[in-house]
Amino acid sequence: MYSLIDRTLVANYRAKYAYSDIILSLLKNSLCNGEFVSDLKHLKEQIAQNMKDSIPSHDTVEYAFQKLKVPNKIVVTENNTTHQINYNKNINSLLAGICVNLGLLKPDVKDYVLDFDNVVLNNNKQDARTSYKMTKAYHPCFANIGNNTVYFENRNGNTPAKYAQEQALENCFKNLKDNSISIKSFRGDAASYQKGVIAVLEENVEHFYIRNVTSAGFRSICIEEKNWENVEVNYENKEVANIRYAPFQGEKEYRVVVTRSRITESHPNLFPEHSYTYYGIITNNMEMSNLDVIKFYNKRGNDSENNNKNLLNDFNIHRLPFMDLDTNTVYIGLMAVCSNIFEWIKSVLVKNRVEGIEIQHRTKRVFMKYICVCAKFVRHVRQTVLVLFSSRYCPLII
Repeated sequence: MYSLIDRTLVANYRAKYAYSDIILSLLKNSLCNGEFVSDLKHLKEQIAQNMKDSIPSHDTVEYAFQKLKVPNKIVVTENNTTHQINYNKNINSLLAGICVNLGLLKPDVKDYVLDFDNVVLNNNKQDARTSYKMTKAYHPCFANIGNNTVYFENRNGNTPAKYAQEQALENCFKNLKDNSISIKSFRGDAASYQKGVIAVLEENVEHFYIRNVTSAGFRSICIEEKNWENVEVNYENKEVANIRYAPFQGEKEYRVVVTRSRITESHPNLFPEHSYTYYGIITNNMEMSNLDVIKFYNKRGNDSENNNKNLLNDFNIHRLPFMDLDTNTVYIGLMAVCSNIFEWIKSVLVKNRVEGIEIQHRTKRVFMKYICVCAKFVRHVRQTVLVLFSSRYCPLII
């Protein structure tokens, strides 16, 4: 792991700390509930004497971040809107590479599911733009396989999720192929409902599942549909239908699994067919049942969206330390690397049957169960011995 990090992110030969030292220091900071890069100072004060030299100061970390940043790509559209996108190739290569290096993802597995989503990072940085939530923010996108982040790029707040997503996915799939990771299925929200995006997906995955954007034409087809079946989804009774639909005014038809829900109204509607809301999932999988398509798509919330929440809350990507988008991109990317290493740490703890640790647990649980324990130093046969008041500590088999 150390050699992979230092081969991918090359530090100045005169630098005291390699990037592996910096990333592991950020990980230790997060595992000890540190929220800011400046908390490294307090971590260094509390950590064992023989480990102090491996923890750089927060000034050193911030200086190292400056060396990794790349220029923003700036695009001015016809309506005079300026988009800023920052894609850091080296950090993205490390994100996927470290998952393979640690055994979190295996090149011989061919059925991985890729989830793609955007996150709004509210902030008051000098270059942040107003997002669709009417707050100053950045708008990064993340691609995840389970709990592992394998791709990201940062965008300014005024750039919508659907903008240039086709290019982002092309970069993502190239990065995955360079690291011998194969994707079978793709799940995305309505921002991925684009002709160009679907064309990229058809070249790179076997099946895709995307939230359909409702339009007048799509709604009219749903109204005309007569074959609705009752199913139970998340303990709710839903009406589901399977329709064929050609989006983007094209000739190619896709399958759309449509769920309709009756609108609660105070007065009855003269036209009963307009008393429903329709939600569709467009896919090229013609074999899976309607209910299985819905359940499979809904797992996206447990995988991608929860992983992004963990990046926000456990790895503090909402605590941006810099005043510019390009350097904050480096911070977001390295914290995502820390998140992937943490997934490996959990797998080791679970493999060793450490009490109270499960693979879905977050950093606070690992901190309380394995890191924060009572201990004291005692003198025994002329030696100072650390006594741990915990039965959880044992030699770990990696």
